Amino acid sequence: MARGIAKVLVIFSVFLCTFYFCFLELSGIVKPSYSFQFRVRKPARGGDSQHEFWRWGTAEGRRDTVNGGTAENPTRRMAGPVKERKSAPRIPAANVWDEHMSSKDLLPRLQKVKRNYQALNKYNVTFRGSHRHNLSSRELLCELSTRVKMTTISSSDLPLSASAWGQYLPTRPLQEEAGRLARCAVVSSAGSMKSSGLGLEIDSHDAVLRFNAAPTVGFQADVGSKTTFRLINSQLVSTAEHKFLDDPLYNSGILLMWDPAPYNANLHQWCKKPDFQFFERYSAYRRNNSEQPFYILHPRSAWQLWDIIQENTPEEIQPDPPSSGLLGILLMMNLCDQVNVYEFLPSKRRTDLCHYYQKFHDRACTVGGYHPLMYEKNVVKRLNQGDDESIYYQGRVTLPGITGLQC
Repeated sequence: MARGIAKVLVIFSVFLCTFYFCFLELSGIVKPSYSFQFRVRKPARGGDSQHEFWRWGTAEGRRDTVNGGTAENPTRRMAGPVKERKSAPRIPAANVWDEHMSSKDLLPRLQKVKRNYQALNKYNVTFRGSHRHNLSSRELLCELSTRVKMTTISSSDLPLSASAWGQYLPTRPLQEEAGRLARCAVVSSAGSMKSSGLGLEIDSHDAVLRFNAAPTVGFQADVGSKTTFRLINSQLVSTAEHKFLDDPLYNSGILLMWDPAPYNANLHQWCKKPDFQFFERYSAYRRNNSEQPFYILHPRSAWQLWDIIQENTPEEIQPDPPSSGLLGILLMMNLCDQVNVYEFLPSKRRTDLCHYYQKFHDRACTVGGYHPLMYEKNVVKRLNQGDDESIYYQGRVTLPGITGLQC
C-alpha cells in the first residue's frame, strides 16, 4: 500500500511541475528551450515548381534567423540582415481579363450591337484567312512583326491629285524623328485611369503615347504630364466641334493620325473616298504649325492588324478597323524596346466610365461596340510578359519591342 501511495505522489508531483512551468512560460517569466522545425511551401511565380522556406522554432532561434542568424546555428550572426519574403495577395481569376472572352460574355444589348455592325459591313470586309488561335505568344509576335507594316504616308506614295495636301506631309521618316527608344508608355484614356496614382511611373518612361483629346492638365497625378506622341483619329481632325485647329492640347509632341479605308482599297482609292474628309483641316494645321511633325498612318496597317485579330479568334469579330488603342500599342512596339500599356486591360478600378476626363458611361468602351475591342484585348493578354498582379493593381501590361525580332 505504501508503494501505491508513493507512486501516486510521484505522478502528482510530475503533473504539478509541468503545470507550474507551463504557467511560467505563458506568463513570459521563463523562455522555452525546446526546438522544433517546420516547412512552409509556397508556389513560385510563373511556374509549377515550389520554393521551400525553413524556420527554426526556438524563441532565440526564430529571432536570430529573422535578424541574421542561420538555421544550422541560431546564435551565429550573418554579415547582413535577411529579409523575409512576403507573398503577394492572391488575385481572384475573375478579376483579371480573360483572354478567352467571347460574345457570350457580352450584355445582350452589346451582342445585338455587334450583330448589327456585322450585318452592316461598312468597309466591305471579305476575310479569306483561316483561324489559328492556338499560336504561341512568340508566334503571334512574329505575325505582327512580319505582316503588319506600321508605316506612314509620304508625298511620293500619293497620286498627283492629292498633292494639294500631300505637300504638307513630313519628309523625315517617323523612326528617324522619334530616335532610339528603350522604355515607352501607352496611356489609355479609360475611366479606370482615375485615382490610379500612376503619373510618376508613366512619366519615368523615355516616351509616352496618348490618344485623341486625352488631357494631362488637372490629371497629372494619375496620367502623368509627359506627351511624346499623340495618336488621333480623322474624325477628331475633321469636325469643328473638337476644335482641333485651336486647342493647344495638340501643339506638343509628334502627332499621328489614322483614317480607315475600305478593306481591299488601295491608297489611290482611299484618297478619293476617305472615311472622313480631313484634307483641308490637315493642311491648315500644317501651315500654322509647320515645325511640329504630323504623320498619317498608311490605311492598310489597320486591316493588316485586323486580319491577325480575326485569325486568332475562334468566332467572327466586328468587320470594322481596330481601335486607336491597339494601333497605338503596335506603333510603339515598332519604335521601342519595351512597352508598358496602362489600363488597356482594366485593373481593379474597372468602370463603365468611358474616359477619365469625361462623365459618359457605357460598357462598350471596355468591351467594344464598333471596334472589335474585346478581341483586341484577348490578343494583348496573350502577348503580355508581365503578371496578373500588375494588371490587377496597376492596369499595366508589358510588351516587347518587335523591331529586329528573329522569326
